[in-house]
Amino acid sequence: MLDGIFKDTMANMKWTDIQNYVDKNAIVLLPLGVIEEHGPQLCLGTDIYTSHIYCLSIKEKLEEKGHTVVIAPPFYWGVCQSTGGFIGSFNIRKETARALISDILVSLCEFGFNNIFGVNAHGDIDHNIAIMEAFREVHEQKHINVCYTFDESRFSNFGLGLNEPYLCPIKPQRINVSKAEVSDVHGGDIETAMIYEFYPTLVDVEKAKSLPAIALDESNGDAWLWGGHIKELSSQGYLGSPADFEHVEVQKNVDDYAYRISEAILRRIV
Repeated sequence: MLDGIFKDTMANMKWTDIQNYVDKNAIVLLPLGVIEEHGPQLCLGTDIYTSHIYCLSIKEKLEEKGHTVVIAPPFYWGVCQSTGGFIGSFNIRKETARALISDILVSLCEFGFNNIFGVNAHGDIDHNIAIMEAFREVHEQKHINVCYTFDESRFSNFGLGLNEPYLCPIKPQRINVSKAEVSDVHGGDIETAMIYEFYPTLVDVEKAKSLPAIALDESNGDAWLWGGHIKELSSQGYLGSPADFEHVEVQKNVDDYAYRISEAILRRIV
């Protein structure tokens, strides 16, 4: 069990420790997520816990390649369009989220870091746009390597190519880590399994096992993507099959995700 989202991050370090990382030209990983409902079985912090877990593994893989890496304090205030109708989903305005992320990136730049990469575990469209806009703004202002790692299969959905200097394309997942017949869109088997593996006390196991699978199909996919309709799709706030969480290959999932992001970062460091 991990000991919280500040584990092995700048938040638990002294300023002199940060100076040492600057002197070593360390790569910075910035965990990104939100605080929002994830069904009746999962904690509100699921996304930021997941992002932090990924960053710890990405750090290990980059260090194996000889790079020095430090994790910034996690950013967990963002846009929750799709789940905004539920109690527990803190829906920050897009312009506020963008400004906060921009200020964090500027601070890291002014500390002296030259390679900063955002790692996000929340799929909301406006949340991702806010992140992209913040990274683009700081890249253009500071002329250093600030990059948001983003699944290359989603670039076209945002009208993007694959050569934006402030974005770092991640290759799509090619392996299967779930045995569920219904895909985990939100609060399903994979997210439930991730939190249970690393923070078991934050999962209501009996509740998870009792939840029926809820699928998202082509007829209601847009309603989910563009937000504000999750209660119509799922009265309990999840889309997937939480009951199948015990059959997820969690470590395989973490290792694969961390490998794909670390490889993307290695292609973009300066």
